[in-house]
Amino acid sequence: MMSKGLVMTGDWKEQISVEYAKLDNFEAFLAKIWEMSLTAFDQPREVQVVIDADEKLFMTHGNPGLVWFDSPPAGMKIPVKCWIHTHPFGHAYFSSTDWATINTWKPIMNCAIVLGENQRMTWTQNSDFTHYERWDYNGIDEAQTTLDEYEGEE
Repeated sequence: MMSKGLVMTGDWKEQISVEYAKLDNFEAFLAKIWEMSLTAFDQPREVQVVIDADEKLFMTHGNPGLVWFDSPPAGMKIPVKCWIHTHPFGHAYFSSTDWATINTWKPIMNCAIVLGENQRMTWTQNSDFTHYERWDYNGIDEAQTTLDEYEGEE
């Protein structure tokens, strides 16, 4: 099993849960996931958050390039509302591993989001497109919608 390293911020999951519970600012929730990915561990690490059908969060962290659950999340209800994960090296794109996960979960997952530094890419069920956004603190700087033709690329 790959190492998940040292946790430096013991309440990282609680901090993310608190932002989600506010229900009024999804952007702040995503920003908290990104922040914890960069600061909660001994080095920046991938973090994933799964929102299930009952709005319950299932979270874990991995290494700088991969995130996984050590065992299937107990009690998770389908369909999955959203699978969110980070790329702490800064670029928001769906890797071939991400596409394999999306394609596996596609029948029971509504959306997937990957976060990078000031970037996100979103896949939505029943869409032939992904949506990419890059922003700064003054708002969206660039947005584009792309066909999913690159699903197999790393």
